[in-house]
Amino acid sequence: MSKAKQTQSTEPTSLEDAGYKFATTGESMLSIARFVWDRCPTILDDVPTEVKAGLFAGFMLKKHELTGDKYYRIGESGTYIPLDGKPDDSVKGVVCMTITTAMSYSPQEFGKMKDSDPARHAIIRPLRDAFSDYAGNNMRQLKSLIRTLQSAGQPRQRSANKGFVEAMQAAFDAYEKRVKTAKDRGDNEADPVKYKLAIDAFWKAYRA
Repeated sequence: MSKAKQTQSTEPTSLEDAGYKFATTGESMLSIARFVWDRCPTILDDVPTEVKAGLFAGFMLKKHELTGDKYYRIGESGTYIPLDGKPDDSVKGVVCMTITTAMSYSPQEFGKMKDSDPARHAIIRPLRDAFSDYAGNNMRQLKSLIRTLQSAGQPRQRSANKGFVEAMQAAFDAYEKRVKTAKDRGDNEADPVKYKLAIDAFWKAYRA
C-alpha cells in the first residue's frame, strides 16, 4: 500500500501523494461548507450580520498568517518608511501594521483618515483592499461548495432558527468587542461602560 496517506509535508512528494492530498482537502472543504450551511440555511440568499462577522474573523486570522506584521518607521515629515522585518528596540518611532489593525477601522473612519492622516491611509489601503479581495474570494468559494451540496441532493442537518433574544444577544456581544476596540483606538464616541449600562437597561426593559 502507498505511503501517501502517511505523508506529513505540505508539498506533495509524488503525483499519488498530490492526488491523495487534493481529494482529502476537497472532502474537508465540503465538510466545512456543510457545517456553515447547517448553521445558516439562508446563506446563499442572505448572510446575517453575525454569520458574516464570524466567517470574516476566521478569514482575517488566516490572512494575517499569510501576510504577517509590517513595520514602518515614521519619518520627520510624517511619512511611513517601510522596514525589512521587526527592528530592535533601539529604533524609535516604529509602527506595526497588521491586517487586523487595518480592518478595525469602520468605512467612515477610514474615509476620514484620507484627510486627517493621508500617510497612514496610504499604507492601510492596500491591506484593506487585499483582505477585501481575499475574504470575497473565500466567501464565493464557500457558497459554491454549498451549492454543490445542494445540487447533489445532500440534505443539511436542520437546526432551529435563532430566536429574537439569541440573535440580539449575539449582536450585542459583537458590538461589545467593537466598542472596546474603538476605545483603544482613541474614538471619543466609544464608551464600553456606557455601552454595558445601555445593554443592561435594554434587557431590563425588554424582560420586564
